Amino acid sequence: MTNYAEAFGAQKYQQLVDVFQTLDENGNGTLDKGEMGGLFKEVGTEISPEELSSLMKDVDKDNSGTVSLEEFLYLDENGNGTLDKGEMGGLFKEVGTEISPEELSALMKDVDKDNSGTVSLEEFLYMYHKHKQQSGSAQGDLGRKLSRAVEIVQTRNEASGAVHTYSEPEVRAFSQYINDNLSRDPLCKKYLPLEGDDIFTKLRDGVLLIKVINLSAPDTIDERVINKNPKNEFQMRENHDLALTTASSIGCRIVNIGANDILNGTPHLILGLLWQVIRIGLVSKVNLQMHPGLAKLVDTEKGETIKDLAALSPEDLLMRWVNYHLANAGTDKRIKNFSEDIKDSEAYAYLLDQIAPKDKKADMASPQSVLCNPKLLERAETTLDSADKLDCRKFVTPQDIVDGNDKLNLAFVANLFNNYPGLNEEEEPVPPEEIITETREEKTFRNWINSLGLETPSGFKPHWEATYVNNLYGGLANGLIILAIEDTIRPGTVDWSKVCFPPFKPNRAEIQSRQNCKYAIDYAPQISGLKLVAIGGNDIYDERETLVLGLVWQLMRAYTKNILDKLSSSESGGDAPASNKQNEVESFIITWVNSALASAEKESKIVDFKDKCIQNSIPIVDLIEAIRPNTVDYSLLDTSSNTPEALLSNAKLAINWGRKIGAKIYALPEDVVELKHKMVMTIFACLMERGLQNRS
Repeated sequence: MTNYAEAFGAQKYQQLVDVFQTLDENGNGTLDKGEMGGLFKEVGTEISPEELSSLMKDVDKDNSGTVSLEEFLYLDENGNGTLDKGEMGGLFKEVGTEISPEELSALMKDVDKDNSGTVSLEEFLYMYHKHKQQSGSAQGDLGRKLSRAVEIVQTRNEASGAVHTYSEPEVRAFSQYINDNLSRDPLCKKYLPLEGDDIFTKLRDGVLLIKVINLSAPDTIDERVINKNPKNEFQMRENHDLALTTASSIGCRIVNIGANDILNGTPHLILGLLWQVIRIGLVSKVNLQMHPGLAKLVDTEKGETIKDLAALSPEDLLMRWVNYHLANAGTDKRIKNFSEDIKDSEAYAYLLDQIAPKDKKADMASPQSVLCNPKLLERAETTLDSADKLDCRKFVTPQDIVDGNDKLNLAFVANLFNNYPGLNEEEEPVPPEEIITETREEKTFRNWINSLGLETPSGFKPHWEATYVNNLYGGLANGLIILAIEDTIRPGTVDWSKVCFPPFKPNRAEIQSRQNCKYAIDYAPQISGLKLVAIGGNDIYDERETLVLGLVWQLMRAYTKNILDKLSSSESGGDAPASNKQNEVESFIITWVNSALASAEKESKIVDFKDKCIQNSIPIVDLIEAIRPNTVDYSLLDTSSNTPEALLSNAKLAINWGRKIGAKIYALPEDVVELKHKMVMTIFACLMERGLQNRS
């Protein structure tokens, strides 16, 4: 997808987005015909209803009847947000419309209202339409042609090396978060406080990044394996590998970022990673397990159940939580996002008043006193003063509220929820049997899926990118993620032109989702070794847990085998098993593991993935040491006892050492101690992958 922020520059891009959002009166993220008419009034151009209809037909690339932000923003060649005469001629040519130099000059003179010699993106909309009117040319498939033009310009930008921008508010907010939470940590004292842009240099050795990950997922990284005072780049890179593989294991999408990016302090990549990690921590308690009182948010009038509520994303739950308190406050105000709908501070004023303890309210501004001020920045400041009384003035400034910074406002609301949920959970306890608890296996599969960075193939339109899966079964129910996994394992498997993408048509969501699920089952036999027994597309949509778990496990195994196939074939000329049958894959991995152990003169040897000798983790750490010598500190292992505590401690070390050498291990220490067959297999498979990568 085109990165318009990079193409235009952050300031120009934000100006264009502001224009778009101002015109988007109903806040649905698109401009309808009426709102598009407002665009022409905004740039001082009269347009008839007939001309507007003609223009909408040209610009509406996906035939949705509305114009999206992407359709609104055309790319110019030099990325400055305007088009000069040469660029204009080139773009007309790219979209298949002939225009003479004289016609082009006349049109530019007509629409270049500020006499700058360039045409803004808003002006181009009218310019193209006017030329079509004057030339009498037929209304062709402009959407397809413009899509191609965008791809051409995007290619040019990538080839020339586009300049990445980053958000200063995010730098400030993330630095504050780290300062507030890690200032008392002895290991972090030499790095803090973070000020200005030094977040990028102080994360360089990986120690502080690891500590941030442990903030969001406590004790995930065993601090015994950290290089606490790295003396060289190799030790820093080990910390980076540990951080990145662990971030992947908790569900972060680690795409296009590696140790070099952290060493070099690449701002936009580091901020993207930090946001994912911080978000996971902030929303980790936004669920029914941690807050049964959320059951009050079930919309019984629409026939909703606890299961339906549990399937919502944390963002949707937080919005519903805000609206619950707004309803209790007696106001008609409701929010549908954390950007446009909170700019006036009205929702925050009522929310803070509702959740504040009685002994704090006397020092806080009432909603009425906040809202009587017409100046939005001053409103926001007063609102944050009230939040400060709750020790919750975090993440946002008044400007961030007025600007509608969705990331930072989400973080602000999540922090409010974590400290003051205001649900009176003791009044109406939810029966334990109704609270849906995620199993370790479900969590592992979910985190694996989230880490894959699933999307439609490059060049396919419409572009679709998987959203974060919060609930395994609900997240797979429209079939798209399973289709994307299948196409990742065996590229070209899926005919994407047959697939239905969101937003689904009104009253067609179930039909289109079931259709996608059917396609997923139909395509599955093309993946070597997938054995589908008693499962159909409807089972995926209906969230039949046992059947869906079995399918996801087979996909994970096939994905792993596919990687091992490529690596082993390049190394040995093709020793991988021909099929994806479980016994053949397992035998292949076990043979490699034992060979690697023997070559390193280790005494460990495994018979299968339920072998009792695995329980104390010695075969795992021996294999890690065989792959990268001097990684394991054997003195930290407890080999003298088989107590549950000793076994778990060893397993934590083993998994962390594996991640430290770059193995993308998703299994948990408990899986090793309990000899969970599937998860143990994935540990050895991930280590095998890393070992083969080292040799290739």
